[in-house]
Amino acid sequence: MSECTDSTKKAPAPRIRKASEFERTIISLYLATFFVVVIAWLLPDKVFPEKWKFTQYTWPIMASTGWVQCWSLFSPDVRDTNVHCNAFITFADGTSKLYEFPRTQKMDLLTKFKREKMRKLFIDNFAWPSGRPFYPSIARFIARANYDKDNPPDTVTMFFQYHDTPPPDPKHWVYRDELPEHTNQGLLLTYKVTAQDLAGLDDVQSSK
Repeated sequence: MSECTDSTKKAPAPRIRKASEFERTIISLYLATFFVVVIAWLLPDKVFPEKWKFTQYTWPIMASTGWVQCWSLFSPDVRDTNVHCNAFITFADGTSKLYEFPRTQKMDLLTKFKREKMRKLFIDNFAWPSGRPFYPSIARFIARANYDKDNPPDTVTMFFQYHDTPPPDPKHWVYRDELPEHTNQGLLLTYKVTAQDLAGLDDVQSSK
């Protein structure tokens, strides 16, 4: 015969060990470091333009602990331009080719979903200062992707085109499919392709 237990009887409270003075000090230092490092990183550039003199020392802490944060969707400044990026490839014989990076507004719904990470790279990051370290690598990729043994790429010029976003006006809404064409442009990088950038591609083409 099984025994019945009284479900109304309260379970004993868990034993709580009091933190030592040393442990409290470590926890306090950890929290203080976290707030100083993260708050310094998130300070608006326009308000504290010299903050990089400090964050260059705190960045290794952020990178190693996973504290990196970037709240840029709605603050501190909402983006007031729409952009897309292109690349102009010049070949050895002087001919050229225009390459347009993926634009989600030209894709169907399923393709947009599949290429969301590409949009994140080429729209949210590539055309802005944060994407600058990646320009040479992307230029090399474009050169290799357009390699022709008889007419190899000579230079890759990457640029962005943009237009100011129309201000919100309840009386004259501008819908997404009616936004102005990107008629302004700015240079990102002109990259001189080297033989090392194209190394190994002859063997790949010969094997096809």
